[in-house]
Amino acid sequence: MHNQGNYVFVAGIIAALPVIATFFAAPRFGAWGDKIGTEKIILLGMYGAIIFFGLTAFVQNTWQLGILRFLVGFSDACLFPQVQTMLTKNTPTYATGRIFSWNQSAMYIGNICGPLIGSTISGLTNYNYVFLATAALVVLNLILFHVNVLKNMKK
Repeated sequence: MHNQGNYVFVAGIIAALPVIATFFAAPRFGAWGDKIGTEKIILLGMYGAIIFFGLTAFVQNTWQLGILRFLVGFSDACLFPQVQTMLTKNTPTYATGRIFSWNQSAMYIGNICGPLIGSTISGLTNYNYVFLATAALVVLNLILFHVNVLKNMKK
C-alpha cells in the first residue's frame, strides 16, 4: 500500500463526497419535505439516484466520478431523513421502537449485501455494471414505493 501516490487520497475524497453533500443538503430537503410532502422528496431522491447512478456507469475521469458521487449525496439527503420522517408519521406509538429497529437493521443489511453484490458484479463484468445494477435496484424500490406507499396514501 505504500508509494501509491495520491490514488488512495483521491479514493478517500471520492468516497467522502456523498456524505459531505448529504450533511449540507439533508436539513434543507427535510424542511422542504415539511412544506410540500415527505413522499415528494423521496420520489425526487429516487429519481435523482437513478439518474446519477446510471450516469456514473459511463464516467471517463475522476472529476466526472467525483461530481456524480457528490450529486448522489443529494439523493441520499432526500431519502434517508425522509424515510425516517415517513416512518414517524405513519407508525403507531406502541410500535415505534420495533419499526425503527427494522429500519436500522435493513440499512445494515444493505451495508453488508451492497458491497458483496457490487464486488461480485464487478468481478464478473466491470465496475460500470455495478452502477447500472444499483440504478436498477433503485428503479425496483421506486416501483415498490409506488405500489406499497403512494397507492395507500391516495385511499
